Amino acid sequence: MGMNLDQYTPEFTAKHIDGHQLIHLDSDRLKALGVSSQSDRATIKKKLRDMRKAQEKLEKQREKKEKKEKKVMEEKEARRSGKLPLSSDSAC
Repeated sequence: MGMNLDQYTPEFTAKHIDGHQLIHLDSDRLKALGVSSQSDRATIKKKLRDMRKAQEKLEKQREKKEKKEKKVMEEKEARRSGKLPLSSDSAC
C-alpha cells in the first residue's frame, strides 16, 4: 500500500503472502500473483531488496550487540571467580 500498489493487496492476501514470503518473491512469483506490469514488479523488487538489506543490517547489529553482552557477562563472571583483575588499570 505504501508504494501505491494497493491493487495487488487482494491477491497477495488471498494467497496468504506474509512478510517472510513477501521478502523472498522474485519476478516469476510476482507474475503468478498477478503483478503483470514490469514497472510494478521492478518497484516491488527494489523495495524488497531495500527491506532485505535493512533486515540484514539489523541482524548484524543484533549479533554484534549479543556478542558484546556475552563478552561483558564472561568478564564479570571471570572477575567473580578471581580469574581476572578487578581493574584493567592495575599498577602491577
